[in-house]
Amino acid sequence: MKKLSLLLSISCLTSAVFAADVVPSPLQVKLEGVFDFQSGFRNQSKLKGKDKMVSANRGGFAFKTTAAFLTTITNTVDDINYGAKIVLVPTSKVKGGPNYNGSHLFLESDYGRTEIGAPHDASAKMRVMADDTAAASGAGGGWSDYAKLDGENVKHGDMDPGFVGSADYFFDTSFKTKAGQINDGTEPARKISYYTPKVSGFQAGISYIPDSSNVGGRGISIEDGAKSGITKVALPGPKDQHFMEVNQNVKDAFAAGATYEYNISDGVDVKIGVTGEYGKSARKLKETNTTNTPETTEYKLSNLKTYNIGAALTFGNFSYAASYGSLGKSLTAKEYHKTGRDTNYYNGAIAYGQGPIKASVSYFKSKRFKNTVDVVAIGTEYKMLPGLLPYAEIAYFQAKGKPVFYPEAQKKKIKGTVAIVGARLKF
Repeated sequence: MKKLSLLLSISCLTSAVFAADVVPSPLQVKLEGVFDFQSGFRNQSKLKGKDKMVSANRGGFAFKTTAAFLTTITNTVDDINYGAKIVLVPTSKVKGGPNYNGSHLFLESDYGRTEIGAPHDASAKMRVMADDTAAASGAGGGWSDYAKLDGENVKHGDMDPGFVGSADYFFDTSFKTKAGQINDGTEPARKISYYTPKVSGFQAGISYIPDSSNVGGRGISIEDGAKSGITKVALPGPKDQHFMEVNQNVKDAFAAGATYEYNISDGVDVKIGVTGEYGKSARKLKETNTTNTPETTEYKLSNLKTYNIGAALTFGNFSYAASYGSLGKSLTAKEYHKTGRDTNYYNGAIAYGQGPIKASVSYFKSKRFKNTVDVVAIGTEYKMLPGLLPYAEIAYFQAKGKPVFYPEAQKKKIKGTVAIVGARLKF
């Protein structure tokens, strides 16, 4: 009992001394949120059966909402800012952008900013894309949520060409969801990131990802983690007896970026960004054939190596931007990716803003395994009230390609138009 009393006394004394030396400022609480409602209308050629439906029971158009609500709690001690960003997932689809998604701890000082546990890496946060300049969502944006790029009319056997309608990278939420690595109930791999202070317009950042299957948002066992990130593809032959498993997980990975901003003169600004991802392939491509004698063969996948280069110029009321991205041969193998192994993105935009009104023309092209998608979009938006932004856009798209496993197949073509009308509220 005496020992317990002594320990309590020492603890209280230590706390008092610490409190006397370090007096934190009052906590600062910042509330932010966004809600986006849109209606998408699609007109696309050569669709068959259920592919004509935009939603499960309705053709022609569909509604979509995204929402997020976040709280940033900050404290300051001796010129060091620290705190946490806490994101609440509403009963609408969570917004996937770095600004409105991703609870994490942070520590910020004159030496830079460290983020612990954030799902978005330095490459995603520092990437400069042409569509960031465009009004509404641009050619590389929301149109692909309504277009049907994997319909029965473009398939060969059970495989589709795998057209890409936006510039997605391996650690992005959108890429991992589309690749089947995660679903809406999980999040990207957890990581630790560091960002340098901005000095004379220059800033750099780097993230470390020990294991891309180490996701957050829910408890995950080692067994579940080993199963994530796998895309199973049926090959010719009896059903479920001949297939390949493409495991796109990586380990000991880094995502980095650097940006430079410069004011040339009054009303003339330029921003340049270079970002990239690197990681070692954690698994192999596995081919299993149980048609006659059970046989499993493994093939090596290329390591993860991607990069993006983007630049934006503002000249008075006009803005110009262009970006190029490459996934190279990342996590591919010649035994499966027979038509080609490279993926590239091209994106450009010109925008004009006058007061509350902004309009733009943008272009996006993807070339994945020699399958191409070309998109031209015209968009406009209007700041009706503080925080309230109605917008509209129309995008024309065409795609041409064939499944990557069938080099002998004939390329299929699709084309169509998507119109989007919506409104976004930010606070």
